[in-house]
Amino acid sequence: SRGMRTLLLLATLAVVAVVAPPPRREAPPPPPPDKPVDAQHNYPAGDQQQQQQHDPNQRPMYEFTYSKYLEEVVKILETDPVFNEKLRQMPEEDIKAGKIADHMDEVADPIVQRLHTLKVAELERLREQLAKQIEADGGAHNIKMPQHLDLQNWEKFGKEDLRLLIKQTVADMEEIDKQRAEQFKQYEMQKKAEEDHKLAQMPPQEREQAKHEIEEKEKRHNDHEKLKHPGGREQLEEVWEETDQMDKDNFDPRTFFNLHDINGDGFWNSDELDALFQLELDKMYNETNPDDDPREKFEEMNRMREHVVRQMDKNNDRMISLEEFMQDSEAQTPNKDQGWEDIGQQLDHNQASIITRIQRFYVYTDEELRKFEQEYAQQMGWGADAYQPVDAPPPPQQHQQQGGQPQVHNPPPVQQQPVQHQPPAPPVQQQQQQQVHAAVPPQQVDNYKAQQQQQVPVQQHQPIHDIPKDPAYGI
Repeated sequence: SRGMRTLLLLATLAVVAVVAPPPRREAPPPPPPDKPVDAQHNYPAGDQQQQQQHDPNQRPMYEFTYSKYLEEVVKILETDPVFNEKLRQMPEEDIKAGKIADHMDEVADPIVQRLHTLKVAELERLREQLAKQIEADGGAHNIKMPQHLDLQNWEKFGKEDLRLLIKQTVADMEEIDKQRAEQFKQYEMQKKAEEDHKLAQMPPQEREQAKHEIEEKEKRHNDHEKLKHPGGREQLEEVWEETDQMDKDNFDPRTFFNLHDINGDGFWNSDELDALFQLELDKMYNETNPDDDPREKFEEMNRMREHVVRQMDKNNDRMISLEEFMQDSEAQTPNKDQGWEDIGQQLDHNQASIITRIQRFYVYTDEELRKFEQEYAQQMGWGADAYQPVDAPPPPQQHQQQGGQPQVHNPPPVQQQPVQHQPPAPPVQQQQQQQVHAAVPPQQVDNYKAQQQQQVPVQQHQPIHDIPKDPAYGI
């Protein structure tokens, strides 16, 4: 049913996904994570990496310590015909708000008993994890109780358990999306800081040559065919013609929707939406081109998907139904294409469009970069003049404090390792129950994604190197 699809979406988004290729076009395999994931909200890094070694077409999506519990709850509820009928009649936004839990009283007793047993097992898993954390921390000072089940009624699975489970899953996914975007901003500012510091250490002639090479590299990356607006009529017609091998003049929206509804459930999910953007991404990024950053490609795909979801998704269920697609004016009306400003253009503040400058749709602002570079130089032990060219005149003397004593800079902290160009790491939430660590292997479903993580402003970093990309590497 429509309602059960929404509930199932919450479960399937929380486990590892496998991408289904669009018609007549096989999407390239996604890149593996570039570093271990956080144990608080993701499965252990060893299990994750081992899984990806088995199948390169798999990548983590949204994962939580309670992913297995969530999936099992959905499977059990799916066996109750009365509950299924209530789901079918309920709007998706009400399901996401947890209102479906009000119908738990109508679930058959044998099914409720299975849910009781499942909850007891989940509580036992949590108890073991809490005990391990208390032992590791030497006390319970870091303990935060889990929010995805009702601890006041621990012997039975009731309506509050289902309500909390749904609402916590939705909240966790939204938080992970925010952290992915923030992590990408930190990544780009770090690249810029290391580039600026490296240039500052060069002799004048070498510095000018390096600046010229950087400019040429940016020109090569930005020298691509004009991008079409994701979700616009022209962009969809291009997919219809190039990917689906159909006559452009005979574009039929209903047929197009069905062609790209790979699993035939009447909705476009995240994977099916991502497949629509591969033509646009291929205009900008080439896996074998060292000028192209695969992490930027992945973020560009996320931005395109999020834009289309905001444009078409009226009930906020993160899926596009046939009805929503048919009612969307941008997709249905053959107006002049608006184009799309990619990440490369937004990183170059001088080349950004007027709209971007007014609305400040930059990846980061000049002020954010200035503050980041100052903090990063201090952490790396580069000193106060980290970005001042070595041949430049010395900066003005610092104002003296009272008594004629000059201000003294604090000694720099221990150096960190700068980071490489790397594919995106899976997102990690940092603000939930810290005591829960992943204890079960990821489940398999038909979706793929990866997300970024760790919103700490400045993380430990590793050096950036321009290295050739593996031809098989990409999204």
